[in-house]
Amino acid sequence: MTEIIDNRGLVEQVIGKHKRFLESFNTEFSELENRLNTTRQQSDAIKKEIEATDSRITVLNEKHYLLFYQAKKQREELSSQLIDRMRAGKAGNVHDVTRIINRFEEFEKKLQTSKNIGDEENIIAEIKKLIYDLESEAKKAGVIITGKGIIDKLNEANSSHKELLSLQDKPKQNLISVKEYDKQLGEIEGRYNWLKHRIESHNNALAYWEKQKGGIRVE
Repeated sequence: MTEIIDNRGLVEQVIGKHKRFLESFNTEFSELENRLNTTRQQSDAIKKEIEATDSRITVLNEKHYLLFYQAKKQREELSSQLIDRMRAGKAGNVHDVTRIINRFEEFEKKLQTSKNIGDEENIIAEIKKLIYDLESEAKKAGVIITGKGIIDKLNEANSSHKELLSLQDKPKQNLISVKEYDKQLGEIEGRYNWLKHRIESHNNALAYWEKQKGGIRVE
């Protein structure tokens, strides 16, 4: 069936209606697009931060125990060298040094299994005292040693543990933020996609009716 549309007023009303819808929808669509991009960027940034924090936690956890292990190995090497030199010099206080070494071993075992930062710091403080005692006994035997490298590693291990504790709850907190962002994205994307479809539909209708305005035949 073929009919001629000659009622320009009616067609212009229809065109005006589609234009008003498009103006309103395009404004909201533009605002939503900005919100969508911003929210996606914020969500991506939080997700990257979670990955970085998880990676840092893994590194710190390994570093913490590795530094304690390295400090122990340095202490064992230092003690062994000291005993050898004292025995070679026939020092009279070898027994006192052996007693200090035994105390080292007791505290080092506790340090490897300690989970509480307060207990850890107390143990480190005791080990530092033993290092000073060891240096003093060595000096009595005419041997100069230094436990500074051991103390540095103990301090670094303790700092790593403190940083680790400060980060442990952060991934959980960030996951809450990610869920909130994902919820926002779902809401925005739903409206965004609906508007996108409506704008496309009104643009197609507008193009159709503008072609008809001149009285073109509609098949």
